[in-house]
Amino acid sequence: MPKFLDTFWEQMGLNAYVTGRYDQAESWFRKLEQKEPDSVRVLRNLGVIMLAQGKAEEAENYFRREEKIYGKSYHRHCALADLAYAEGRRDEALKRYTAALECPEADRDRTILEARSRICADSAAYKASRQAGEAFARGETARKENRFDDAIAAFTEAETLDPTSWPSMNNAGTIYLNDLCEPEKALEEFKRALEIVRQPHIAHNAELAEEAIAKAAKSAQAPKRKES
Repeated sequence: MPKFLDTFWEQMGLNAYVTGRYDQAESWFRKLEQKEPDSVRVLRNLGVIMLAQGKAEEAENYFRREEKIYGKSYHRHCALADLAYAEGRRDEALKRYTAALECPEADRDRTILEARSRICADSAAYKASRQAGEAFARGETARKENRFDDAIAAFTEAETLDPTSWPSMNNAGTIYLNDLCEPEKALEEFKRALEIVRQPHIAHNAELAEEAIAKAAKSAQAPKRKES
């Protein structure tokens, strides 16, 4: 099989993930999985995609398998910490976040790692984060059913309950940008998410929002053609 297909499938899968099309993202990485089932890019990305779809058990299987094959690392601590955090395993999440913070790579993600460690150490804050997870799930259901106002309301609730819920901010932003045509509100969501994590796909979404705002401004300033 030509090697360029591997890169193509990976890029298409990442593009689908970035825009919240998780089913399509999974489909592309499943193709790659048939060729290289034990590669890091397959195990990690399918784990992330499964987690985004709420398939926690499958996500954990991929993350554990990656760790078993390649050993403990910063990225694996983070992935398994996020999974434990989402699944209600507070002590395990705190342990994993603590281990991640001890790694040299932690500086770039220190904001969210420290914030989630504090939440895990506080029973009331962690309880609220569990409620945020439920709100996020409602938002995803509403988004898939094209009930965009309901989705925004649920994602906003999740953000309020858990200030580290950057997927809620990103998903709300993509709805504002792609479905409601409100790039200004989209940019606000993306900027909030970027204060927590420096995810390339969120930075890309922010750029798209800025481009949409600039395009709208240019269109508004353009002289209107006179009727003949």
